[in-house]
Amino acid sequence: MDDAYLMRFLRARRSIPARAHRLMVRYCNFRKQNPYLWRDIDWFGLTKLGNIFEGVLFDRPDVGRLIICRLGLWDPDEHSIEEVLRGALLLLEIGIMQPKLQVLGGTALLDCEGLTMKHMKHLSPTYALHAMNIMGFAFPLHQRGVHVVNCSRIFEALFYVSKRFAPSDDIWKRVHFHGYDLTSLHRYISPDCLPKRYGGSQQEVSLRVWLTKINQYKNKQFDDEMRNLGYAVD
Repeated sequence: MDDAYLMRFLRARRSIPARAHRLMVRYCNFRKQNPYLWRDIDWFGLTKLGNIFEGVLFDRPDVGRLIICRLGLWDPDEHSIEEVLRGALLLLEIGIMQPKLQVLGGTALLDCEGLTMKHMKHLSPTYALHAMNIMGFAFPLHQRGVHVVNCSRIFEALFYVSKRFAPSDDIWKRVHFHGYDLTSLHRYISPDCLPKRYGGSQQEVSLRVWLTKINQYKNKQFDDEMRNLGYAVD
């Protein structure tokens, strides 16, 4: 409960104390209700998720940190949906240790290329709600937008079904579907901030590479932070 930690919530809600307090209550309740997503999890072990999650470390003020989820690369036979959610949560928990990102926030890009009904049957309303909580409803993150690409009309319709489970209308207003039209995506996110596969020029960094670098250069302060969050630290 130190000042630096509390500032995460204030910055995520533009320094409005009442909104920051509501966010903190939701965050604490989310962690209390879903300890399997973080408690005693070997954070470095989540490198096994490989390229499912990527980041673009450009951090432009109008976009913040761009986080990419290539959901079609997820093999449900190899990794459970719980592990995917753990990877997303870990990525954000480490990211917001930086005050810069607490201020800038982030933008999410969900790439559905390769997504099949085999994947969709694992995405129950409960897990869809967890994803929305992690995206910003119950997490100290200034969410600038969620953009869905390479998504067919059939899967777009299925995504819309989950709207009734959305805990906040504000979050849904920031969700944009672009189908296979990169021009539509570029109206919201400049190509200057995107990897080449989306018509941009930036180099993406996979979760595996990012966590490996962090493990090489982490210090006692990082270990203490992770331990205080409940993760396993060797």
